[in-house]
Amino acid sequence: MTPSLVDLIRSESSAAEALGMLTPVQLELMREQGWLRLLIPRSIGGLEYDLPDLLELQEAASRADGSFGWVLALCGGAGFFAGFVDRSVALELFGSPDVCVAGTGFPAGVAVSVPGGYRVSGHWRYASGAPHATLYTANCHFPDGVRAVIFLPSQITLSNGWQPLGLRATASQDMIVRDAFVPFERTFSLDKPFVDGPLYHYPFRQQAEAVLSVTLLGMAAHFLELFEERILGRFPRAEPVLLESRAAIAAVRTSYYDAIRASWMQPSNEALLTAVGDVARTATRTALHCADRLYPYGGMEMMQMHTEINRVWRDIHTASQHTLLAPM
Repeated sequence: MTPSLVDLIRSESSAAEALGMLTPVQLELMREQGWLRLLIPRSIGGLEYDLPDLLELQEAASRADGSFGWVLALCGGAGFFAGFVDRSVALELFGSPDVCVAGTGFPAGVAVSVPGGYRVSGHWRYASGAPHATLYTANCHFPDGVRAVIFLPSQITLSNGWQPLGLRATASQDMIVRDAFVPFERTFSLDKPFVDGPLYHYPFRQQAEAVLSVTLLGMAAHFLELFEERILGRFPRAEPVLLESRAAIAAVRTSYYDAIRASWMQPSNEALLTAVGDVARTATRTALHCADRLYPYGGMEMMQMHTEINRVWRDIHTASQHTLLAPM
């Protein structure tokens, strides 16, 4: 990511936090760069990134701004689901250059069989980027088990219960659906890809663990950068802790990408997939630990909520609470 793009993203960060969602400038940048189409199949006009390349971009986006990177990870990542519906359906739903997909994996809905499809009701929480979405996905309890559904915006009511410590601009709102008809073709299961590319045969759980945890590596790098620029000159005794924190982040980052690349080459190797989950949680804990070790040296600038370094500290703490990144 170029310095000019980083500067543009960061120039909007304070306004986005006050607004409670990404600004029009930030959203337009995502669309211009094609970043909301990163995981959509090439066969319908997407970019279909390899996972290691995707993660490096998402790390850079999160280093620019935590909320920006998180929305990119969740909304850009959800284009992946286009690989699991029939091509004609994928082209209709995901083919627009302005597509943005929000949703949640928790099965908080119920689908009842009716002619031609299902009647679905549910209430799902924490759909990041929800106000910007052109499609919504959610897991539901079907008569034969749990599967995912795709909702149109007209079927969704949003409720803003998002009052977090950090990542305030992710607009991770609630999705409410009442008795919406969903045809068979807008339901899918992640064990049945329609696309042959390696991205759609890589296990979704490990992809999700990797995508979420890489945002923390980016946020931690931003935090260390700000600490050196804004704090260190007034608190030089913190330099050993800063150096140790940099070394810790660099080491876990190396382990992280080594694990990702190994599992990408052998996606059926259970030991390598387990290592992805392990390093994702290690990266999360390391980012959190480094931020907290340096926090006491930050003085008033660190604790004032309007400062950039405080926002990044809050974003790290909020991102670390995702259930997929919780300690085992």
